[in-house]
Amino acid sequence: MTKCSFCGREEHDFMGVHLIKNEGNVDFFCGSKCRKNTLKLGRDRRRMKWTEAYRLSRAKADSDAVNLKAKDAARAKVKEAAKVAKAEGKTVVKVKK
Repeated sequence: MTKCSFCGREEHDFMGVHLIKNEGNVDFFCGSKCRKNTLKLGRDRRRMKWTEAYRLSRAKADSDAVNLKAKDAARAKVKEAAKVAKAEGKTVVKVKK
């Protein structure tokens, strides 16, 4: 099984097109759609929604956003607890990281 250089789909070795460049790099394309998007149109695989690279980059971006939301929620809880403690007259110690 060989992985397509553009979309990331796995195909058998005897299917698709193997492009061997003068530099020695071997690119495998599962079909004409991937081959034309890379060579003729010069498109970036991370911007095409149907490629594996796009899905991986979106998953990373989504997980980063979730982590930021979780950190913001934790900070809000700490601030709220500090406000409550200050209102009750307790001393609040701030710890810097």
